Amino acid sequence: MEQAKRDCKLNICANSAVISLESLDLCLEHFLSNCYEHLDNLEPLVRTRSLEESQRRSAYVFLEESSNCALLIALRQEHLTNLDRSRLLNILLLTRHLQLLLKNPLGIVSDSLPPASPVFSSSGSQRR
Repeated sequence: MEQAKRDCKLNICANSAVISLESLDLCLEHFLSNCYEHLDNLEPLVRTRSLEESQRRSAYVFLEESSNCALLIALRQEHLTNLDRSRLLNILLLTRHLQLLLKNPLGIVSDSLPPASPVFSSSGSQRR
């Protein structure tokens, strides 16, 4: 049985929905813009620790859901442009970074990358 075609529910959009975020069916463009808008608003609040506990929980739920949706779109959609793929990856990275900031009670987050696996560091030293 075929799944019924869903339409994007944002701004009277004529495009087909590719995902549902916060119970709202969205096309790819509206998913991306909606995520970026939320992330732009959320990031300074998370960085400055300006969220109360209930807001932190809500933010974490949004970050988890948008991250999962971005991953599902990347895996399920066949006709993505490189720009679409890079935006989805960017959303995955931003959401994960903000999740780590929310989880860290002391607010200590290094801007550097975590140490590489020994497998990677040994192969890097062989190339020199």
